[in-house]
Amino acid sequence: ANLPAETQLLLLVAAADPTGDLALLWRAAAHLGIAREMVAPAETAGLVEIDTRVRFRHPLVRSAVYTAATLPNQRRAHTVLAAVTDPELDPDRRAWHRAQAVLGTDEDAAAELEQTAGRARSRGGLAAAAAFMEQAAMLSPEPTRRAIRALEAAHAKHDAGAPESAMALLA
Repeated sequence: ANLPAETQLLLLVAAADPTGDLALLWRAAAHLGIAREMVAPAETAGLVEIDTRVRFRHPLVRSAVYTAATLPNQRRAHTVLAAVTDPELDPDRRAWHRAQAVLGTDEDAAAELEQTAGRARSRGGLAAAAAFMEQAAMLSPEPTRRAIRALEAAHAKHDAGAPESAMALLA
């Protein structure tokens, strides 16, 4: 809380993306108009270490930074991360960040997540596919599409070995 506002925002952006991708953080900083040097107070405070990756001192620090932020600021961080993530090179990460930035429903974001779920399933990531489809269902504004996506999510949850979650979706 004692860090400059720009440093807090950079920390939030770093916390919002679990990969520690330094190039992504710098693109986000540029998009926000924040100088790279604004990460220095967080380094000095021992919260993060910046070298080839962004590393939080402890996973709980990352979690605390993210959960301490307001929901609008969390959405802002994900909006920026979606904007600076290359849709050709990393469509799944972009879709996830875009979905996290949505307030309410958004068919385009839901459709992107549905495609991401398909790619995850094709790679054998059944749990990831289920999570993406569940989020796609929640973001679907039209009831029929929401039901279809929820059914797909339930199938994926069942296939991933989570029958209780599948039943909850079916309900």
